Amino acid sequence: MTADQLYEKEIKQFSAIERLHIITRIINDIFPQEIVDYSDEWSDEDLRDVSAHSLRRAALSFGEV
Repeated sequence: MTADQLYEKEIKQFSAIERLHIITRIINDIFPQEIVDYSDEWSDEDLRDVSAHSLRRAALSFGEV
């Protein structure tokens, strides 16, 4: 059974407050599991972002912007 099928068949019939309780239980079950990658390595995107920010900050500091 897919999540969509489960929702349509079982969950949709509950009241809004009961569905919110289900959401809360699901979220609490997921966290604090590792969803975020806590790697010490920097991705290419991370390096681009920090480089761009550093260049903007330097330009502001030297009055070039």
